[in-house]
Amino acid sequence: MLATKKMASIQKNCALKRSNQFIISVFLIVLTILSACGPIREAVAPDPSRHTLQETLTGIKQNETTFRFLNTRFSGSATIEGVDYSISGTLRIKSDSAIFVSVAPLLGIEIARLLITPDTVKMVNRIDNTFYAGNMELLNSMFGTFMDFKMLQALLIGNDFSHFSSEGFRVSQNNGDIILFDGSRYPANNLGDHRFQHRLVVNGENYRITENLLHETKPQRSLQVKYNGFSRVDGQFIPQEISMIFSDSGGQAGLNLRFSRTVLNEERSFAFTVPNHYRQIRF
Repeated sequence: MLATKKMASIQKNCALKRSNQFIISVFLIVLTILSACGPIREAVAPDPSRHTLQETLTGIKQNETTFRFLNTRFSGSATIEGVDYSISGTLRIKSDSAIFVSVAPLLGIEIARLLITPDTVKMVNRIDNTFYAGNMELLNSMFGTFMDFKMLQALLIGNDFSHFSSEGFRVSQNNGDIILFDGSRYPANNLGDHRFQHRLVVNGENYRITENLLHETKPQRSLQVKYNGFSRVDGQFIPQEISMIFSDSGGQAGLNLRFSRTVLNEERSFAFTVPNHYRQIRF
């Protein structure tokens, strides 16, 4: 009997540890995401005779994912400190307004819920009865990231950053793909903040982004997002699988997600409530 209780206690402690590590990984990966720590290099010399910059930017804009609401299921894995964790759940996005994530890997029983808006980040952890409420600025500072809401939304659906300047892009070709590279990309409305090297790999036929690489040299941190296949939903190309790797001087984290049952423009609940007995996490 004592042995049984001891074993149950050990299993519970292990589950809590895994849950806490996963919640940390959700913050890390959902807020910023990925690649190698070296500067990004242009693939080949520019070839303006094939795809011009304006033609490419127009093609990307015309073929990007557009919606009022997006709802999809996801499954996959997160890699933190060399350990893999299986994950699954629901992702919902209200365009330019809210990103909702429900994590439910155990027989459909939700263990965590995350709600991100342009100004706030909220999370509940149902395993240890805790919650967090803060903002993107705080979490970016905590995890050394450089992400805002629109950037995160674009990365999840395979779009470019519409609120960033595109004047610095150079265009080149590589085996049928179009390569866009900017050594110092910045927000269009603010020349001083969030400059980084940015490289986009674009499919030369449908103008969908297949790879997105961001790199900052001070501090050394990088992000790589790859879109492995697309499915047609209401006439649009929607990513089927996303792989992400985040690297900085402290190590590397990864995320692989497969999307299924994607539905556009059907409004779903973004409900987020915190039970009274939950303890708030403060940083």
